Amino acid sequence: MNAIGVDVGGTKIAAAVVTPGGRILAEARYPSAGPRERLLSSIARAINEVRDGMEVGGVCLAVPGFVMTAQNKVVFAPNLHPIEGVPLKEELGQRTGLEVTVENDANAAAWGEFRFGVGSEVDHLVFVTLGTGVGGGVISHGILLRGAQGSGGELGHVTIQADGGPLCGCGNYGCLESLASGTAITRRAREVASEKPGSALGRIAVERRVLGEDVTELARQGDGAALSVLEETGTWLGIGLAGFVNVFNPEVIAVGGGASKAGELILAPARREMYRRARSPSRDLVEIKEATLGPESGVLGAAALARDGSGEYVLGS
Repeated sequence: MNAIGVDVGGTKIAAAVVTPGGRILAEARYPSAGPRERLLSSIARAINEVRDGMEVGGVCLAVPGFVMTAQNKVVFAPNLHPIEGVPLKEELGQRTGLEVTVENDANAAAWGEFRFGVGSEVDHLVFVTLGTGVGGGVISHGILLRGAQGSGGELGHVTIQADGGPLCGCGNYGCLESLASGTAITRRAREVASEKPGSALGRIAVERRVLGEDVTELARQGDGAALSVLEETGTWLGIGLAGFVNVFNPEVIAVGGGASKAGELILAPARREMYRRARSPSRDLVEIKEATLGPESGVLGAAALARDGSGEYVLGS
């Protein structure tokens, strides 16, 4: 039996029919902008479009923000306020005729990497995604850890700089997200460009706003200012990962998201800092790897988390 995974982001809705082996059979994309009714209609349209003619046992929505999975409800979604508090199981179930479940997008991506990607051969995985923010998910003994209310796994909001850290989108200061996300790289790059106007990074800043992609490109070309930004980002990431290693004792930490395209420019300092701060024997076991599924991790993971009417995973566990 197939399942539908829907990755609902701040700008787009991506839906796909997925087989038990992780093969995508059909896809649809729609914009996610607009008021509540338009957003719900677009999600339902995407689901019905990909399901056409397919045998499907259920659908799961992966949504950014704080999700109470036990209630299939989004409590807080900074980029998708219209969806907050909506009984999505009932609303979309009526529009599609399918069993609907709701999951945090980073948890879904973590499950995708666990089922079909870099974590498919281990039982203990931590997934960290470096995008506009920092998301994460934890799998232990083959089980996705959600916590008492289903809102656990918010790895991006662990405080790693207690004094004087930058303001995070959640309202706290010094979160991992505020120091190691794509947004953090861009902010820090603009600061360094101002401090080092003679660098290639500084010269770009005179002409236009510096972007995260600029930092990676210039770092690969050897620009010292850009390299320092990614080195600093990787160090902050490593501090966060050390805590995750000590708490969860994973076999693999998979790092994904747009900012992870910098690869070893971020991962190498992250490994060094993790190894310096984490304790044996956990630090000696864990491998820090790039995630492998890319932007498809959300729909694949969501599909693998879809449940049927009896509460069983449609694609198996």
